[in-house]
Amino acid sequence: MLRCDMKEIPILGLIGIVAHRAMNSAKGMYQELDMNRSQASVLFTLFQCESMSQKELASQLNVTAPSITSSIQKMEKAGYITRRPDLQDQRVMRLTLTEKGRSCIQSVKEVADRMEQILFEGMNLEEKLLFRRLMLQINENLENYERKEKA
Repeated sequence: MLRCDMKEIPILGLIGIVAHRAMNSAKGMYQELDMNRSQASVLFTLFQCESMSQKELASQLNVTAPSITSSIQKMEKAGYITRRPDLQDQRVMRLTLTEKGRSCIQSVKEVADRMEQILFEGMNLEEKLLFRRLMLQINENLENYERKEKA
């Protein structure tokens, strides 16, 4: 099997390769919970924020509102989330976790913890904290770039 020298791959390519590999590993773990990564992200975000509109949720997950419609519908049908009209604006539907949804959060966290163990094996706390800080800075840089592009 022909393999490229990973040290020669541009950072953008490396980020893509690592993200893809990590998501594939997590996918198998989420399947054990009868869930996919998108649904796990929805659960965790709603757990952190209590109640959100689909538009707010999509923005938080950095996707379009229509792209999570299917996940939301499946999760509502399975009893993980509910949709209720917003008290201030009846046109807006608020998404919240049900008891069943809340009971899955620990399992979702366990998958995230397991993935962190795999990703950061052989790294000390200082290296992990530095990586996190750098990822947050990269995310902020991208947000700033996107704002400038829209202006």
